[in-house]
Amino acid sequence: MKTRSVLLAACVALTLSACGTSGDSGSDTEASGAAEAGAFPVTVDHAYGSTTIDAEPMRIVTIGWSGQDAVIALNKVPVAMESFSGDGIENNILPWDASRLNGAKPVLMTTNPDIPFEQILGLDPDVILAVYSGIDEGEYKRLSDIAPTVAFPDQPWDTAWDKQMSMIGAALGQPEQAQTLIDETGAYFEKQAADHPQFQGKTATYAMRTDEGLIVFCGTDPRIRLLGQLGVKTSPGVDAVCTSGDSSVSVGMESIDTLDADVFILVDADGTNLDKLMSFGPFANMTSVSNGRLVRLVGMDYAMATSAPTVLSVPYAFDEFIAQLSDKLS
Repeated sequence: MKTRSVLLAACVALTLSACGTSGDSGSDTEASGAAEAGAFPVTVDHAYGSTTIDAEPMRIVTIGWSGQDAVIALNKVPVAMESFSGDGIENNILPWDASRLNGAKPVLMTTNPDIPFEQILGLDPDVILAVYSGIDEGEYKRLSDIAPTVAFPDQPWDTAWDKQMSMIGAALGQPEQAQTLIDETGAYFEKQAADHPQFQGKTATYAMRTDEGLIVFCGTDPRIRLLGQLGVKTSPGVDAVCTSGDSSVSVGMESIDTLDADVFILVDADGTNLDKLMSFGPFANMTSVSNGRLVRLVGMDYAMATSAPTVLSVPYAFDEFIAQLSDKLS
């Protein structure tokens, strides 16, 4: 199992740490965010069992990195959602969410490392969505005592963007609109893969720095699965260390030189980590690094958009990200 320390390191680093998917709609139902006919009651399966939602939720709480994106894409506003900070983020709200709130002001919470149960209880939610989160079973049960709660489908911090959209669409009574958004975003990646045949079969190591070395993202991680849609696969060194089924693993400084690839993707949200890594010879001497085939994700907004992709963050950042990849892999 992934250790709590690896999870926390990833969370801390990401929370300091043109495809038409904006949800612009052609019908009054879509524009209002109203539930589709016959959508309730609905039962949503997840890692801790299943949750039945009897009627359309109006007071929605989201926990984790990107659940609020799916809610907002369906033209609803959570009463509470995660707080984010860092370069490129104003007022603790991710920019692609802020642009769609239309003056609404959800309560902003910090749920890592401790979930604010009393604060959530006081918000009187109709549903709690923790589809891309790290809640454990005890936390799930406590949240379920407050309101119907939907956890992640399989493993913590391991929900693909389309699966999250589908689960939240079902929970909010908009499965058809959720599928429309999934199809539009999927079409974007299909086109990008077709437009960039040079990506096919190329390898990548996607990582972020810690004081001990790197956190490396494995093939089950959502960002890596998305790279796979573009034709890019994990490097042999990543495959060698990702043997436990976890979405990320820690790699010590002594093993960094095993992680070479056609392209090295570094999460550098605060802009300081590349310089620190370049002072370490085995990193600087990797072929991908020394030959300039390094994609650097600078700015918390850019790091979040590419690390926790959603139907809203893809239009915000992926034209730029794919252009960076193309430049390094051409």
